[in-house]
Amino acid sequence: MSAFPLGRAPFVILIMFFVAAPFVLARPQPLKGNVEYWTFAQTHYDEYIGRVKEFEKRHPGTTVRVSKVQESILRDKLAAAFLSDTNAPDLVEVEISHVGRFFQGPASDVGFLDLTDRLHSEGWFDKLVPSRLVPWTVKGRTYGVPHDVHPVVLLYRKDLLDPLGIDLPKEATTWDEFYQVLQRPGVLDSRKNGKRDRYGIMHNGHEMGHFRMLLLQRGMDFFNDRGEVQFDSPIAVDTLRRFRERFYVDHLVFRQPINWGPDLYGPMKEDRLICAVAPDWFYGSIKTNAPEVAGKWRAMPLPAWEPGGRRTSTMGGTMVSITKKTRNPELAWELLKFFNFERAALVERYRQTRILPPLRAAWTDPFFSEPDPYCGGQAVGKLLAQLAEQVPPVQQGKYMSEAITFLNPVVYRCTAMMADPESELKRAAEWVRNRQKADRFNE
Repeated sequence: MSAFPLGRAPFVILIMFFVAAPFVLARPQPLKGNVEYWTFAQTHYDEYIGRVKEFEKRHPGTTVRVSKVQESILRDKLAAAFLSDTNAPDLVEVEISHVGRFFQGPASDVGFLDLTDRLHSEGWFDKLVPSRLVPWTVKGRTYGVPHDVHPVVLLYRKDLLDPLGIDLPKEATTWDEFYQVLQRPGVLDSRKNGKRDRYGIMHNGHEMGHFRMLLLQRGMDFFNDRGEVQFDSPIAVDTLRRFRERFYVDHLVFRQPINWGPDLYGPMKEDRLICAVAPDWFYGSIKTNAPEVAGKWRAMPLPAWEPGGRRTSTMGGTMVSITKKTRNPELAWELLKFFNFERAALVERYRQTRILPPLRAAWTDPFFSEPDPYCGGQAVGKLLAQLAEQVPPVQQGKYMSEAITFLNPVVYRCTAMMADPESELKRAAEWVRNRQKADRFNE
């Protein structure tokens, strides 16, 4: 009689099962499930919607839902989601100026997954522009990846300056030289009769964006890497004072409209604007909204603050992160990489929006060296890529949102009401410092 009551065949099958089971279970299982992704930008949303089907095809059984949420609403919904057990996305994009609010408190309170080890193990730290990881890195731990780089160039109307014998890239390597060129006869007064009918440059005097961009170019931000307030430092005061002075010279500055509507592009179309500071995304916007001046612009590095100084800055930006609320972190990680690290898709992103991707490998695509007809055949993509490594790091103090609340009216009062930059910045800085002291227990 057999020692195994069911016979030898079932006994052999059972033995084979126990031998094979560890190998079967050890095989990577297909990633599948539902993934929710929140973005606040229409251009981002349009790109992702166009690629979702491809990701779902690669991961059968997966459904990706991309939602566009108005920026301020997204921030509030995300904060509420982190404090509750419902309505949290798997992945989310947060605008760079407000991401610091989500890093308040100890690391255990941060609602985003720590991506540091994943980025190191897969080599992404060496493939991305280092400065663009700084805003979402806290105490050596990185909680997000950059969607962009946003180097800033200076656009100028070559067709309006050539008849005056002005070669702006050669004659304006510093901001002081730049403003001296704008004061020459015929630049702002096209009839050379002393009556100015053109503007030299467009600047935003309603809020802090251009002021911060210029301060970053000088190597300083509103907070330092220890989270200490420094926007009332001598360099910051000097930057705002010099920025303010330009607004009070006749026709030197065209005050950027507050609504970012069609009137933003009016002076460009009417040949009444000589220059514009343009991060990559704004260059793309100008191409779309002012086709009438195609071929008339040229791009150059920003004039430096001092000879040999930095020739670019940055303005704007987006963090992409995975929330701790996700039920499928591995699938979320794959989607994050699919949207942000695939070279061909990033080249197409630049083609459609002129947003320079932070993945260096994308810049080697021939498209970045192709002549851009809108800029007179200049290879603008190549220039942006060259400037990307000079982009300064943005320090995201935990109280950046509060600082911006005060700094926006500060810039307006200085550029529109002749307020004193030093006293205005000091007052705002003291308020933020007092807030930091009151919240010290959260550090």
